Amino acid sequence: MKRLLAIILPVIMLGILLLGGWLWLRYYTRHGDVMRVPDLKGMPLAEAESILGSRELRALVIDSVHTDEWAKGAVVEQDPAAGLDVKSGRKVYLVVNATQPKMIDMPQLVDLSKRQAISVLDIIGLKVKELQYKPDPCVDCVIAQLYKGEPIAADARIRRGESITLVLGSGDKGERVPIPDLVGLTNAEVRMVLNMASLNLGVLVECKGCNTVADSALARVWRQSPASHANERTSLGSAIDIWLNADTTGLRPASDWNNPARYHEIDSVDVVE
Repeated sequence: MKRLLAIILPVIMLGILLLGGWLWLRYYTRHGDVMRVPDLKGMPLAEAESILGSRELRALVIDSVHTDEWAKGAVVEQDPAAGLDVKSGRKVYLVVNATQPKMIDMPQLVDLSKRQAISVLDIIGLKVKELQYKPDPCVDCVIAQLYKGEPIAADARIRRGESITLVLGSGDKGERVPIPDLVGLTNAEVRMVLNMASLNLGVLVECKGCNTVADSALARVWRQSPASHANERTSLGSAIDIWLNADTTGLRPASDWNNPARYHEIDSVDVVE
């Protein structure tokens, strides 16, 4: 009997230790205690924090960005992604849209070509408000940079996302450019093409079927004034009015609409003094 107990007791003790260790490990790792990460993108930060708290998860903001695609203060990115199962108490890392755009240094655009200046503005997060033309021998060269109608010096502090007016040389021979065909383009694409064509966007006369901001962003041009005709030209910096339609059936631009080479043709006419 004693010999049997001597054999059985160590086995029982080992079993108790293994069971205790397994129960402790199960408790420590919260085995089976998981929460599904909700989709937080687009939510205000306070709402995202509240939802995570209700699921025993924690929000931690690790970065902020500035974009016009999301509301200020809204969640832009999250990690872990929505739909994943994680342990309760897990941190969910968030990137939010800044409530105020970042301050940056205004670049030196004077003496650059129009194309170079627009590229620089796009890279650092500034927009082109308008192209103005004044007599200057260098066609499409930047001769002044304006912010809210006033000259702005290089290295001046300006908020990302602001709009800059470029004053460009119009030449001295009455230079004129073709009127581009804008039909089938979205509003954003129209601005891109007009910048390449040395023209400006005039009035958005109508947006048929546009009930939301998303409708307006996806709508396409179905009419423009003046219209695009072969061999017809207009002065540098002229404005083109457009009509948009949320029903985009059949509204598609030419396959090479974003090819800059389509918009570099400049004709000169004799100027009568």
